[in-house]
Amino acid sequence: MQIVELTLKTTSIPKTKRFYHKTLELPIVKEAEEMISFQAGKTILTFETTDAEKPFYHIAFNITNNRFSDSFEWMEQKLDILPFENNIPIAVYPNWNAESFYFLDNNGSILEFIVRFDLPYHSKKPFSVNDIVEISEVGIVVDDVNAVAAQLSKQHNLPYFKKGPRLTDFIVMGNEDGLLLLSQNTRPWVPTNKPAQHFPVKIKLDKEVLEF
Repeated sequence: MQIVELTLKTTSIPKTKRFYHKTLELPIVKEAEEMISFQAGKTILTFETTDAEKPFYHIAFNITNNRFSDSFEWMEQKLDILPFENNIPIAVYPNWNAESFYFLDNNGSILEFIVRFDLPYHSKKPFSVNDIVEISEVGIVVDDVNAVAAQLSKQHNLPYFKKGPRLTDFIVMGNEDGLLLLSQNTRPWVPTNKPAQHFPVKIKLDKEVLEF
């Protein structure tokens, strides 16, 4: 499942431009007064302005598997890496055969660089923004996780992620190229323990568009 385009909200296009274009070095695809789009590997990441309460999200970027250490050093020179457990910044997910680290964007969104060792993503070049393969995760905050998951499965034929989890307050759907993380409202986001809140999300997948 490919996340072709992801559209989020922001209260500041200039600050969002500065972070994603200057700090993350993502190329700008399109820019206007009330929106901006970036190329994040295979995914277009779009922000639209809003006057509502400051929105924040969770998204993860797949990184080439053999450049994880390089990506950590690259990012550590730019901003603070969030501690995961016991002040260790690297998160290890044995069930997913994955490793990652987390950081915040200008909006307070929780971003993640993740390597999934079951995917054939490798690079022979020094680490650069080109090692961002795609956006592979987006958090979707809902009031009834199981009901939304069942609806996505029935109406849109989205699979439950085979590696899980499938809990009452947190369900993952899709595959390693593209995952929807359904989180119960107020459930803490890893690794910040910041309670999840719903903000508008629009996701263009391979063949359809989902809005939450």
